[in-house]
Amino acid sequence: MNFSHEEIFSMYGQFDKFVSIEFAYNSEEYQKFGFRLMGTFLFTLEERVELEKLLQNKDIPRTDRKIKFKPSRIAELTNDQKTNLDKDGIQASSIETISTLNTPKYNRFLESGTKEIQNTVNIKAPSFDGWKGLNQFRFGFLHSRHSKGQAFSPRETIQYWAFRIHYNHSLEEQDYKNYLEFANDELKQQVRLEELRLKYQELTINEEEIKEFVKLVIDEIQYKNQIIDVEINRSTERINTVAENYGEEIESLKKICKEYDERVIAFGEKIVFLEFERFVHIYARHVAETQVGERFAIKSVFQYKFEDIIRVIKLVIESINKEIQAHFKDTPEASFRRMGKRSVYFDGHYYRIEIESTGSLKDFHPYNDERVVKDIVE
Repeated sequence: MNFSHEEIFSMYGQFDKFVSIEFAYNSEEYQKFGFRLMGTFLFTLEERVELEKLLQNKDIPRTDRKIKFKPSRIAELTNDQKTNLDKDGIQASSIETISTLNTPKYNRFLESGTKEIQNTVNIKAPSFDGWKGLNQFRFGFLHSRHSKGQAFSPRETIQYWAFRIHYNHSLEEQDYKNYLEFANDELKQQVRLEELRLKYQELTINEEEIKEFVKLVIDEIQYKNQIIDVEINRSTERINTVAENYGEEIESLKKICKEYDERVIAFGEKIVFLEFERFVHIYARHVAETQVGERFAIKSVFQYKFEDIIRVIKLVIESINKEIQAHFKDTPEASFRRMGKRSVYFDGHYYRIEIESTGSLKDFHPYNDERVVKDIVE
């Protein structure tokens, strides 16, 4: 046996190294996957904690166990082969050689404190001629997708009809007539708010419309405040003392949440989106700076800054988007879940994910945080 389970973790796994592995001729893995695979070794949270503690011992055993593996995106594998690697893995004794680049080694799992997202590349956004140019670009993007019959998130639907009305675009078409006939009053009011927002941005709004716009904006703010207050009420048994004990946290929570609007997290046949209500839930319960109330004592928290949380969510969801799309294609009415030993590993954290059949991201949070690390190193 060239490599044991423990040695693979010690040399490559704990550092999330991208590796190229070659299998022993005629081994089971050779039969299943061919001579070579490239990718990264995967370990469940329980396995990683166990191995991190084991490496602190003087005498480390050499065992032959299956190790899960995430193949490179360019690997030509079937869905069944990818599923087999993710659920069952590779027998350590089947590996003949392992090679990797001689790059710095970082154990992100054991890092404490606020983290920065690694390997960030800043791309300069295209410039627009004020709000008018930007809005025309946004409408063009939505209209192109609509023309191809691609799905919208709920907020994109609102924005699309607002753009159509604002630009007086194809209002004689049947799809617009269907919108007028079948849309309920709540949807029409949301579309009207977006239409007035466009006029306000482009300085084409009149005095009467400003009054209407202000009223609708106030209604929107009140709705958001209600959602936030409900989440705060859920967070503590002693709500009467919250304002006194958690004043700064509440204000921070409200400020961040009121500025948020639904966003698309991943594109595809199934659009994955994060609604306002679920955003508040995730922020209130799993971001350290906004945790309010005694019920948060057992909640795991993100180790990223406020502005990085959405980016982390997008990166994690996009890393398994093909799996998500395949799930909803095969079982469109069933929710997508990755949790427990199937939780998604990314940058030192294990994430629990649940996406409803509508595409709404219902739950997303890390399993592990600094408390797990502290238990290992002490």
